[in-house]
Amino acid sequence: MNIYSWADKQFNSSPKYETGFTQLLGCVPYFVEQNDWNMVDFRRQKIMDFMRVSLDIFKKTLFSDDDPIIKSWLINETPSSIGINYHQSLQEQHFSLPVFYRTDESSLGKIMEIQCPGSLWGELQLSYEYAHTQFPTINIPSPAKAFANQLTEYLGRQPITHHLLDDATAQSGMRYFIEKTRPEIKYANIDNGVRPENCNFVRNHFYWGLCSEIYFLNRLPRIGIDLFYDLPPHVLFSQKATLVLPFWSKTRHYFSDDIRDIINFSVPLLPTGIELETGLVSISEFAKLPRKKRCYYLKYAGSKVSSNWGGQAVYRLSNLSSENCLALFNKCLERYDGGEIWLIQKEDTKDDTISYYDLDSTKKEKKLRLKLSSFYGPNSCIGVLAMHNDFYKVHGKNDTVISFVMPNI
Repeated sequence: MNIYSWADKQFNSSPKYETGFTQLLGCVPYFVEQNDWNMVDFRRQKIMDFMRVSLDIFKKTLFSDDDPIIKSWLINETPSSIGINYHQSLQEQHFSLPVFYRTDESSLGKIMEIQCPGSLWGELQLSYEYAHTQFPTINIPSPAKAFANQLTEYLGRQPITHHLLDDATAQSGMRYFIEKTRPEIKYANIDNGVRPENCNFVRNHFYWGLCSEIYFLNRLPRIGIDLFYDLPPHVLFSQKATLVLPFWSKTRHYFSDDIRDIINFSVPLLPTGIELETGLVSISEFAKLPRKKRCYYLKYAGSKVSSNWGGQAVYRLSNLSSENCLALFNKCLERYDGGEIWLIQKEDTKDDTISYYDLDSTKKEKKLRLKLSSFYGPNSCIGVLAMHNDFYKVHGKNDTVISFVMPNI
């Protein structure tokens, strides 16, 4: 017996996962009109414009004391070790844009959030695989293949990736997606001979974790030269704080109406009040509005991981009484001077009656709340996922129904 062949076989038999699929599947793909489908790729340039202008504002405020309120808003609760001084020490190549990212949309074209790289890539792939069994001639490439092709073109060589999964909220789906992108993409600690220091691409799900992994300081001088990061090595795109910039009176002049058209109206919650479309109101005035005029969400907007993920700090303000709404605002603002930031986002909802399979494969039909996610790469949209649930926080729940989005055929 070759002892090393035996040892290889032992290692290569692990791990064997048993998480299984943890959501529900729609009976058929989610169909949209051809014109709406065509706009998905068209919007990519507008999203990139939004991120580029946001980054310009971030860099400008980092190196200026002209408006400390904007600087405080964008840095917020970021630990001092990777805060202002760290950011001011970065070189131009470090201030990059996300490579792959996912939107959350209340309806196709109305963005609530943008996450890099975001979760649900594996769920997108699985929904595609199921759609492909129903429509074998589907004229849409596999998301995993499209991802591998776009990353190869972006790097100009075979991708050798270090995917740091510790901060991913849906790790089982991400592991599935990793396997579907092999062997076109090689991965550290998965493929033979690939070590973290040999990688040319790094994926990570949260900025704080990105800066604390053991190779980061050695990698920092290489970034933008022979090594590229999916989530950039700065805090801007690891939070919801950017969503207010196109609407906030301090920064809205930097953005075009075309950019505002694709993002749900979002403004900061500040001690001075809330800038609604109709003008500035105090927090007490907002809280006293009738519930039907309080169709907004309150969302944590900062960089603290324990609050920023998975809808953990999202409140539907029309569900609250005036007294509870005001109490919630006051509680959030108690920590404003310490860097904790919250935003107000206008509610935009759509309900669908859809068919799906229950866990025992029984076909059911129900009216549910819709959320869409578009997955983008450096060249184009990679795929769109529809999610339905009967709760206003839609995705990631065990009873969420997922469906691959396709144009009407």
